Amino acid sequence: MALSHKLPGMRDDGAMSLAGWESHAVRRARSWTPGQCAVVFVAAVAVVHHVPLVAGAIGLHDATDLVTPFVVVAAALATLLALRAPPRTLAVAFLGAILYVDGHGIHLSANAIDNNALSGDAARVAHFWDEEFGHVWWHLGWFVLVGAIALAESGRRVMLSRRQAAAVVVLLGATLFTNTVEGGDWWLELAAAAVFCAWALAGRRPLLTAFAGAFAFGAALIGVWAIWHGGVPQFSELGWI
Repeated sequence: MALSHKLPGMRDDGAMSLAGWESHAVRRARSWTPGQCAVVFVAAVAVVHHVPLVAGAIGLHDATDLVTPFVVVAAALATLLALRAPPRTLAVAFLGAILYVDGHGIHLSANAIDNNALSGDAARVAHFWDEEFGHVWWHLGWFVLVGAIALAESGRRVMLSRRQAAAVVVLLGATLFTNTVEGGDWWLELAAAAVFCAWALAGRRPLLTAFAGAFAFGAALIGVWAIWHGGVPQFSELGWI
């Protein structure tokens, strides 16, 4: 007798309904521990926030950067599901996702335009939406997403191993440093570091503490960079990228 395995939400003809697939995906996401999801989230951010730069060497910067918001928002959602975030926290995450996607889209489109030989008002406007507004809006959404994940930890017993905590601090902290220095909004990272560190001192939760450590690490790297160069120049201004 042939044995068959039927997944939740699967019809008798073997096809899976959209609702069934979604419920199965939610259960799979919640089967991961919050610590695992947090590491995946920061690793995803670290990868997709840097791969377009490497791909730019072969003219694929914009093409690869198109997937960035999909990867980051999906990883954040998986982490929130693992934490069983309440509706209010999901509302904060939704706001962060809107800011992130909107800001990233503004940056990506304006950057593509600004890479052409522009002059006059066209160059000024493209530079503003790319280097000034776009980066701030995008990174603000990123920070709100991190804050929403930390907020979802409240009231839950989250276990975070030393390796997981170290991965969060190093990966997220280094990415905060490189992205905000090159984005010219390093001051936003310093402000967020102050907020997260104060929050962690009051809350004393594992995941929140790791996030605060990451922001503090990023701020420390910015401080070293500023001392080294007598300011906070972008890597591109130094000809590094």
